[in-house]
This record gives sequence, C-alpha cells and structure tokens, in this order.
Amino acid sequence: MSGPGPTAAGGPGVWLGIVLYRNPERELERLCTSLAWNREAPGAPAFGVKWLDNSPDERLRAVVARCMPGADYRFSGANLGFGAAHNRLMAEAFGTPGVRHYVCINPDGVLHPDCVRALVAEAERRPDTGLVEARLFPDEHPKPYDPRTRETPWCSGCVLLVTREAYTRVGGFDERFFMYCEDVDLSWRARAAGLSVRVAPEARVHHYTVTRELSATRERMVRRSAALLGAKYGDAAFTRARLREYAELGGEPFAAPELAKPERRLARVADFGHHFDFARRRW
Repeated sequence: MSGPGPTAAGGPGVWLGIVLYRNPERELERLCTSLAWNREAPGAPAFGVKWLDNSPDERLRAVVARCMPGADYRFSGANLGFGAAHNRLMAEAFGTPGVRHYVCINPDGVLHPDCVRALVAEAERRPDTGLVEARLFPDEHPKPYDPRTRETPWCSGCVLLVTREAYTRVGGFDERFFMYCEDVDLSWRARAAGLSVRVAPEARVHHYTVTRELSATRERMVRRSAALLGAKYGDAAFTRARLREYAELGGEPFAAPELAKPERRLARVADFGHHFDFARRRW
C-alpha cells in the first residue's frame, strides 16, 4: 500500500512531534538518521518533523540543526512535561488544513526505515482508527494485541500515531499527567469514544531500556501518575496503594488526587487488575 502524498495545500498530511529534555547528542543523531531512512523508504508518506525543547536552555538547537538542516525547532522555555508539550504540537498540527495524523516520537527511539509508512498504512486501513502504536523491540511490552484485528487495550506513547478523528473526539493528553500513564489514559478515552486502539506490528522502533539505571525520581513519578490515573477512573484501592508506594520512595507530600466517579463508558475500559501493565500479559 502506497503512503498518502502531500495535502491539498501542498504540505505533508503527517506531522511527527519530538519533545526534548537534555538529550544526549548521540541519541538525537541516531534518531535523525532513522527519520532520514523513513523519508527514503519506498511508499513513504510525506511528513513534517517538529521539535519542541523542554530543556533549561537551548543547547540542543545546534545539535538538531546539524542533524537535520532546516529543522523546525522550538524552545518552550520551561519543562512542560511530555503530554503538555505534545499537546502544543498536536494542536498546531490539527489546526493545519489537510493534516490527518500526528505521531509522538520519543527521542531515545530509533525507527525502522518502514516505521512511519507502516503506521500510516495501519491507521488508514480502518475508518474507526483512533490510535496506532509502533511495535517496540527488543523489549516489546507484554500487553496483548489481537493478531487479526491488531487491537490492544492501550497504546504506548513511545511512537504513537493520533488520528484527527481521535483528536476531534477526545482531545490530546490530560496535562495533569506530567509524565507516565498519559498514554494509557488517552487510549482508554479513545476506546470509550468508540475508536479502535491498535498496534502496527510492521512499524518497529528500537527502544532499548534494560540498561537504564534505576532512578528513584522516575519510580516516584510513575507512582504519582499511576495514583492520578486510579483516582481519575475511580479505583480507590489502586490509588491508595500507589500513594503509599510514592511515600515509601521518599516522595514529597502533595495534595492527593480527588477520587472521581467516571462515566460508565470510561469505567468499562479501565483495567487496574494487572498493576502497571494495565492489561493482562502475553507472557
């Protein structure tokens, strides 16, 4: 299947958004190389790339400009968080006539040359598409997906395609999640709105994380975001457990999220029975 061409206005119908924060130079070089491969792949759709830098200063501007001459780089001036930064880019993307898809790209990923084409092909295979994620390797997430329909309980934000239809119906990320769990929440909202949430197995992204050092800051952030997710979907036990873990990890006190009573359609899709997997495991 050939990828779609430029929009009627002459611009690309697909935007790739990359949010930065103090990234190593080599990491961005690898990413830029993989994006170049994707542009050159047979049948690749035309796509634009936008960079939003949440770092304390603009040192990465020169790195991005060297790796991708003419790059559309913006400096936020503050650490907005993952979801809020992507929301800025997403709003601009879908405010542009003819843009059909926005793709969140983690800067520490390396995209297979056919990744963008396969993502877009999967998104345009069905009219009810809300979200499509790339398949991570070598550390694929154990959450399930149907090999026939490719539907999955939720999509990872590592490389995540958001359709215009999803943005119109449910909006972008909930900005109360500074980092972590915002992709689970967006997936559940998309499913509750009747949209499909799927994996594109041929769209692969190398995302090697097993060598990362354990970080107390990261672990606290995960628990805090998970507590917010539990509260948003009305699971008191899950919320209490995550807040307790956050405190045990030395987290600074904060106002606990208020327990909500979600609409029935939202409550039906939420799954807190599998800890941080938020779905049964394939293995």
